[in-house]
Parts: sequence; C-alpha cells; structure tokens
Amino acid sequence: MNGFYDRRKVIRGMGAGAVALTLTPGAGWAQSWPRRPITLVIGYSEGGGTDTIIRAIGRALEKHLKVNIRAVNQPGAAGALAAEAVLGKGNDGYWMFGAADYNKIYRVQGYSKKAPWLEWQFLKVGRSVPAWAVAPDSQFKTLADVVEAARASPGTIRISNAGVGSIWHEATLVALERGTGAKFSHVPYTGGAPAALAVLQGEVDVVGSGVHEQVEYLRTGKLRNLGVFRREPLVVAGVAEPLPPVTASIPGAADLGLIQGVYAVAIRRDTPKEILTVVQDAVKAAVDDPDFKSVLENRVMYPEFKTGEEVDREAALFEAVTSWLFFEQKMQGVKHNPQDLGIPRPEEFEKWWPPEGYKPVL
Repeated sequence: MNGFYDRRKVIRGMGAGAVALTLTPGAGWAQSWPRRPITLVIGYSEGGGTDTIIRAIGRALEKHLKVNIRAVNQPGAAGALAAEAVLGKGNDGYWMFGAADYNKIYRVQGYSKKAPWLEWQFLKVGRSVPAWAVAPDSQFKTLADVVEAARASPGTIRISNAGVGSIWHEATLVALERGTGAKFSHVPYTGGAPAALAVLQGEVDVVGSGVHEQVEYLRTGKLRNLGVFRREPLVVAGVAEPLPPVTASIPGAADLGLIQGVYAVAIRRDTPKEILTVVQDAVKAAVDDPDFKSVLENRVMYPEFKTGEEVDREAALFEAVTSWLFFEQKMQGVKHNPQDLGIPRPEEFEKWWPPEGYKPVL
C-alpha cells in the first residue's frame, strides 16, 4: 500500500506541472473545443470488460468530437491509479477516465477523501451482468455445489475477481457468501479477463467476473457457466444452453437487488460547464452509435446512457450499498467507517438524497 501512495505523490507532482502549463479556458473557448487529441485512461487491464467498452466508446466519440482519442490502460487498485492520474491533469477536458462502477469503494478504502459523484462528472455508457464459471471438468455442477463446498471447508474454494472492491468481488460476496455461511478465498487479478484466464490455467476453482469476459470461452467450451446474477435465464448467442439465474441455486441471492457492472466516461467535475456539455452531447451520441452497440451485443453487454442528477444519484447509491457491505463484512482494505464519511446506509438512502447543498452540474 505504501507503494500505491508513493505513486500517487509522483502522479500529483506530474499533474501540478501539467496544470501550471494549462491555460484557463475563457468565455467562448469551448466553441472550438476540442482542438487536439484526448487521452482516455482505462482503470483496468487490456481485454476485460472495462477495456472493451471504454475503447469502443472512445472510437465512437472520435466520430463526434472530430479528434483522435488515445485509449491507454493503467490498471491497479480497482481503477484508483487511473483515477488519480487523470485527477492530476488539468481541467481542460483533454484527459478523461474510463471508469467502472463509479469509484464506489475509493472513500472507505482511503483512496479518495471526496465523494466520487462530487469529484467526477460520470456519463454512463453501459452495463453488464456478473457470472460464475468453471473448467469443463470441474466437480462443481451448480452454484449450490460451490456454496456447499465453501461452507464445508471455509476458505478453501478459490474464486478469482478483478480486484478487492471490484463489482465481481462484490457480486460473490452478495450472492454466494451473504446469508449462506460460505467463505471463499478471493483471488484478485488486474481485470476480469485475467481472472477468467486463471481458471483455464488452474490457478483458481471458479471465476467470478462478467459474462462478457467469459463469453468466448463459453462459446468454445473452455469454460462452463454455473450462473448469472439475474432472476431469469440468459440466452447467449453461440452458447447451446441458456445460462441459469443465480436464484435457481441460491433463492436469496437477489435480496439486495441485482448487482450489475456499470461503465462510464468520467471527467473532472470542475471542468468548465461549456466543455462538460460538449462531452455530454458527444457521449450520448456515441452510445447510440451502431458500431458501439454492435461491440456490446457481441460481448453480452448493454448500452445505457445516464447523465446529470440521474447518474449522480445512481453513483451515490452504489457507494452507499458497497461501502456498508464491505465495512460490515470487515473486508481487507476498508480503512474507514462509512458513517464517519457521511455515507448513508442503503435503507436510509431515499430519505437522504439529495444531500444538503447538492447541485448537479449538468
């Protein structure tokens, strides 16, 4: 962890220099924005769900913004390293963050002191479905088998994920551990793609990631699906049988609601509103782009655009649910009590939102 904070200091130092060289936008400046290439920093490794959807939205954005968009990966700390890198740059819109799940765990893990929905303007571009799969010859035939084994021998069943605090880690906690008495050995990787590969290499017993990160292995028979975080079966093109819903094996799995992966283009919230509006309009058009939709359809992902208070509210709710879940589960890496940070309990969220002083920027 010390290494993480050392890197943050370096990034901040680099960012300070960048800010010093950046001219403050003036009135009417955004009419000609953007005037040069944009860098889109992706918080997870290549080949995973976040990488796939953010690169696809980047290509679509190029058509609408009429400039090159350079997508680069900076994995680590469930996307926190990439977030910190972009925060260290100027607020002129030329650096954006390819985010997953609204940075919802950063505050309780000590990666950020500010609420993510007050630090970033998120522009939601899509969502995905959590799933669990095993090697074809695995002893486990259903998710119920996996839970029973983990209940009989706590900590011996290894499940890979995209990192502590990632949506796949949370999905396993909610669906397979919460209320079942099962305890797993959670094995983190730098993204959902390497987490799926870990099963093929025999490093873990089960992969908990997104359907989109398993689908090609499912189509070729290299993985066998055990369940998806839905209440109904999921039909996937190229896969012979519908994927079973998690509730078929664990009826109470969806009691907290359906967990989903969420992806967004994020830009510093203090970016001039004129530029934020240009980005918002371009992202909305990009989500409707046929090429973007085609990429998502092939990977079993779903386009969805949200902005303004609607996305702020969703981001705040995600933070509340996950922060309290991880705190109450005493998960490794959680450094702060959500109550001390002013994060409401999920059951109190409806009365709490919007918090005092909140104003949407879009």
